[in-house]
Amino acid sequence: MPNDNSKVKSQKSKLISEIVTQTRIDVEERKRAISLETLKQTVKKSLIPSLFESAIAAPRKGDMALIAEIKLASPSEPSLGKPEEISKRAKEYEEAGVDAISVVTEKHFFKGDPAYVGEVKLVTTLPVLQKDFIIDPYQIYEAVDVRADAILFIARLVTIEELVEFVDLAYTLGMVPVVEIQNDDDLEKAISTAASIIAVNARDLDTMEVNVDSACELLQKVPDEFTTLGFSGIVTKAEVEKYKQAGAEGVLVGTTLMKSEHIRGFLGGLRG
Repeated sequence: MPNDNSKVKSQKSKLISEIVTQTRIDVEERKRAISLETLKQTVKKSLIPSLFESAIAAPRKGDMALIAEIKLASPSEPSLGKPEEISKRAKEYEEAGVDAISVVTEKHFFKGDPAYVGEVKLVTTLPVLQKDFIIDPYQIYEAVDVRADAILFIARLVTIEELVEFVDLAYTLGMVPVVEIQNDDDLEKAISTAASIIAVNARDLDTMEVNVDSACELLQKVPDEFTTLGFSGIVTKAEVEKYKQAGAEGVLVGTTLMKSEHIRGFLGGLRG
């Protein structure tokens, strides 16, 4: 008979399926409102090269790139921020010396919106990474429409053929693709694409548990020709150092940063 812990894990393992199912429903609704062909005609390929890759390669401070996230909620944290605070927070991130900003745009579980990318672009010169659950090319065109500089692809959500297609499309439209992985199978998918940036997420999307040590073990398996990033689990400088020792060239900090009442001080402490 399963114990309480196994029941909880089973419930949590359904989360990613629920998010993907809801995402499919949302995308189909948006397609009915604005067809893919209409969106393609509206979207213009960016004529300005994305600065995301150069921002990671040449950090403004120190030797590790720092990506600061704007995330209004998560399945484990129902309230992390408010929409009316987004512009102010983006400005504070830039003033604190971060190298890029990540914006989570999934609507139902993270209270995001693609429009938030555009809001951030209006008030900062930093490159913006759009994070969402991308399962359809339609979403990639939407990302261009809101002027995202980079877009996240979670390897486990799609087939290798889809991932290759998505990465190529992102490049074609002037965005930098970042492929997120969590295990060896994901890594095999990622290195089969034309992507140059691979991010290892320390948060298990099934259980929502965080294990930075496991993420660092996977980071060390990524071939040297790829730029690598460490996602999730950063609470203090100690986690940043772990990612650095594992070969990461940059890190993304989200939940702890969103909870911090002293943004500049917290971010400075990660580098200090």
